[in-house]
Amino acid sequence: MSGHSKWATIHRQKGINDAKKGAIFTKLGKAITIAVKQGKGLQLALEKAKQYNMPKDNIERALHPAQGELYEVTFEGFGPGGVAVIVSAVTDNKLRTAAAMWELLKKGTVAYLFSADKTPNFEVRVEDVATRAKIEAVLEKLENLDDVQKVWTNYA
Repeated sequence: MSGHSKWATIHRQKGINDAKKGAIFTKLGKAITIAVKQGKGLQLALEKAKQYNMPKDNIERALHPAQGELYEVTFEGFGPGGVAVIVSAVTDNKLRTAAAMWELLKKGTVAYLFSADKTPNFEVRVEDVATRAKIEAVLEKLENLDDVQKVWTNYA
């Protein structure tokens, strides 16, 4: 029985759901903007936005970016336990995104560990439970960054 805290429970759950939707809409908006600038993939990006019920105003803003340049950047490095990670991001501030990556990943070249479609050439099996927890925490933090579009790893 919720009693007097029913509103607080609803408010908290709505806040969590709104934050998740906002992060998804940010990623979809950047994908639309990049598709417009590149001249390809726009239809796919728009279909995905509609699939997630992205508001029409957000789509319009993404179609007609009024400010700033967006950059596609790729980061590669090692996570906990030596797991290889490649991150694709779209950002208006390369330094901010790079700082976030440096905080979560150790520098290193890992692209040679993946094929052209970012499929890992092998899988770095981690048995230690504590290390597995660290790896999963880092991967979750990477996925939750607004600028991050996709994360590839050889973690199994």
